[in-house]
Amino acid sequence: MSLRLRKGMVNEMFIGYYNMANFITLTGMTSAIGGIFLAYTGHYKLAVMAVLLAGLCDMFDGRVARHARREDRKTSMFGIQIDTVSDMVSFGISPAVIAYIYGLNKWYDIVILMLYACCGAIRLAYFNTQAITETEDLNLKQFTGVPIPVICFVLPPLTLLMTFISPGIMTWVMRAAYLLLGIAFIINIKIKKLGLLTSLIIIILMLGVVAGLILSGDVTVFN
Repeated sequence: MSLRLRKGMVNEMFIGYYNMANFITLTGMTSAIGGIFLAYTGHYKLAVMAVLLAGLCDMFDGRVARHARREDRKTSMFGIQIDTVSDMVSFGISPAVIAYIYGLNKWYDIVILMLYACCGAIRLAYFNTQAITETEDLNLKQFTGVPIPVICFVLPPLTLLMTFISPGIMTWVMRAAYLLLGIAFIINIKIKKLGLLTSLIIIILMLGVVAGLILSGDVTVFN
């Protein structure tokens, strides 16, 4: 039985469109959800590593999708929508919940985290609107506002700092990071998409951070 036939059978049995790009997207979302469970059980380092894995999946699902341009517009549209839902869970909700579990749970912390998540939602919806209304192939050449997956490259270094800097200082650093990132999501600035070389440099840097997390001491959560 050919791959094309098996794919057709899946599409007949279930709603949705199934391809490698969407599989990578859903893998990232699953990892981020797992990060929430890990943080809840006190495995803070593993939690941020799970969010980082979601970010790495997000870096490459779009590249995989662009190499499969033989797909029709409906499949491409579905890819955009599932990517948006996944990004909201992975980089909007998951980091906010993890921060809450870390100890950012005072009323003003909750306001900051809600603002962060809302700004992320606005950013994602705006991106979709641009892709649908301003392009023929649904492929934007640049971003407007800071992309929401940036959080997955900010949270691991902040968690590493938590092993060396007192909780009293890191509490305010985390608050500032979430607040500034939320605002950055909706600032009207143009940002060029990352090239492959830049993406590889980021991955190498994050591997260094992961190594630091593994070798460093326990994370002290906020009171």
